[in-house]
Amino acid sequence: MDKIANLALSLKEDMIKDRRYFHSHPETGWFTFFTTAVLAKRLTELGYEVKLGEEVVKSDARLGVGSKEQCQKAIERAKSLLNPDEAKYLECMKDGLTGLTAFIDTKRPGKFSAFRFDIDSVDVTESAEAAHRPCKEGFGSDIAGITHACGHDGHMAMGLALAKLIAKNLDDFNGKFKFIFQTAEEGTRGAVAMEAAGVLDGVEYLLGGHIGFQAETNGGIVCGTNKLLATSKFDVHITGRSAHAAGAPEEGANALLAAAQMALNMHGITRHAKGVTRINVGVLRAGEGRNVIAPNGYLACETRGEDTNLNEFMYKKCMDIVKGVSEIYDVDSKVVMTGGTSGANSDKEVTEIFYEAAKASPFIDDDKIVKELDFGACEDFAHFMRALQDRGAKSGYMMIGTNLKAGHHNSKFDFDEECLVAGVDIYLRAAYKLNGAKK
Repeated sequence: MDKIANLALSLKEDMIKDRRYFHSHPETGWFTFFTTAVLAKRLTELGYEVKLGEEVVKSDARLGVGSKEQCQKAIERAKSLLNPDEAKYLECMKDGLTGLTAFIDTKRPGKFSAFRFDIDSVDVTESAEAAHRPCKEGFGSDIAGITHACGHDGHMAMGLALAKLIAKNLDDFNGKFKFIFQTAEEGTRGAVAMEAAGVLDGVEYLLGGHIGFQAETNGGIVCGTNKLLATSKFDVHITGRSAHAAGAPEEGANALLAAAQMALNMHGITRHAKGVTRINVGVLRAGEGRNVIAPNGYLACETRGEDTNLNEFMYKKCMDIVKGVSEIYDVDSKVVMTGGTSGANSDKEVTEIFYEAAKASPFIDDDKIVKELDFGACEDFAHFMRALQDRGAKSGYMMIGTNLKAGHHNSKFDFDEECLVAGVDIYLRAAYKLNGAKK
């Protein structure tokens, strides 16, 4: 094995320990207080300039923030888990301004390269079955209803390891590095607010990735992920008028029927000839009683498109339906955006960097290297990609192979931790390719 492989392998046990620590204490969305504080302390100790709060998140650009009560409960939980040196970072996070960036400068001319790692978990109750490894080995989620069932705990472990290796070997590099630890990836809620705060300013290359998904076995890799779908997440709140269902139905305005009509019409939107489009109404709630004309309705919806224009086509059609049905049923409707991201493709140059790294890595099997693959799903990273590409910078997204015990967002999700070494090895080789000092 070469120097890079040995560096990656040297931190294997540290990465496993970190992954399991974050797995034990998951947090969702904008409420990643504990997670952000731990990361901030660790990265500061490594010599990085860490920024938090309003410096990395534009408050009024956030989507799907949640309630003040939920926020306060998450802060109190974080305080119970943090030591005093970690807890001091909570002061910057206010009402959920979580996530952070970490910057280091070699003081030598070179590229400005960045890496993004997501840090939130999902709203899933982790399996308590004895055969489930996190439960069996004592690192299962410590809270009901939340778990790292997507692999972001592993991403953080890789991010910390990569940051450590770059900082400890800074003489090997030129230019600048930034690490973006992004919250609220789930539901595609975080990238817009972080980008709006300027976290990408000056960045020339942004690299990201994910364990699993289409890279389903140890030693595998997808070097260039394309067709990350654009998406819009929104809620529709419908207000009608209650009335006696038998005695005075004509006095009511039926929000239940309006909600049902909206859902059916949305699913009937004509698909677009220029690419993949999706629509889903995942939740429909309405009404108050059997003999009462329903005065309220609620829909939780999402659209997706192969690119931003196709998603906008679907979203506009949904808005036309909301407006039209509201008029027909004489109800009021309010649409609240809860998330969304752009569509994007990996730059060929970054795909090639990942591909060459994969061929050189002893932790990747040559017969399991996939150079390019269409994703066909959404990832909040796509907003960062699109924003950088629109200004002439480069970005790419890979998938690191791992054996999974269950699919992403499943209560029994778990991955083979060997993939952490492979992931750091690829990222580090990419760092040397982009910023390596010639000696």
